[in-house]
Amino acid sequence: MRLKKISSLRIINSVKKMQNICMEIRLSKNSKIVLVPTMGALHEGHIALIERAKATKAIVIVSIFLNPKQFNEKKDLLTYPKTFHNDKKKLKGLKVDYLFAPKVKEIYSLGFQTKIAVQDFKNHLCGLSRDGHFDSVATIVLKLFNITMPHIAVFGEKDLQQLVIIKKMIEDLNLSIKIISHKIIRESDGLAMSSRNVKLTNKNREIAPIIYKGLKKIKLISKLKKRASCKNLVKTLRDYYSTNGINNVEYIEIIDTRTMTYPRIPSKDCHIVVAAKIGNVRLIDNLKF
Repeated sequence: MRLKKISSLRIINSVKKMQNICMEIRLSKNSKIVLVPTMGALHEGHIALIERAKATKAIVIVSIFLNPKQFNEKKDLLTYPKTFHNDKKKLKGLKVDYLFAPKVKEIYSLGFQTKIAVQDFKNHLCGLSRDGHFDSVATIVLKLFNITMPHIAVFGEKDLQQLVIIKKMIEDLNLSIKIISHKIIRESDGLAMSSRNVKLTNKNREIAPIIYKGLKKIKLISKLKKRASCKNLVKTLRDYYSTNGINNVEYIEIIDTRTMTYPRIPSKDCHIVVAAKIGNVRLIDNLKF
């Protein structure tokens, strides 16, 4: 039989208990599970992912786990926004079925030493400055998949490289999980929503929307100049950022996300991707051509 959706949010901290619940759902006829993995500090971008998950009519599990292994700098982990009480209230209001919120020791037992080793796809973009980051991301996502046993998982497109790597992991490891990707949710001034945005000073918050303005500018130039090279477009964007107060650019690339290759001329399968620090806050964004 089909399991009834529960009437109030159930909060699960135990891996074993979450697995038992999900196994019961899996064994019931016509019931499906959809997972929305998060690190907490929920904002409108997360809410859009949850609403998309609810639209599947499956049983919705939202996970909140601040994964220490994917942070290269301890300070970044310590200062990452933590709003668990407010997150719970939001999830209750959204009528989510389950919140899976394990402690670190539940996920990484004493002596933990097994991980996913992402190959070529990690050697680009964010992976160049964040050694081991995507191995840790892939490992925790696979663990969450094994614990919650979803038929569907929903991810945002802001973390584009992460999305590409997770899709590739699912393909390579023959996982029977459908990935739904959701467009970037933005503030009214175009800034991509991120849990880190609250760390911006007032002055830097005024500068931050220039990231997206620059992306739109390059997309327009590409439309007007059909044969504009990726090299020239990247230089134009870098100059635009420098002129407008964004000087600490980690990377700007135009990349075909199907293959993680860099074409000479952008195509409809390409994204322009950027990572930059504004003050002490690292922001990423992207736009499809």
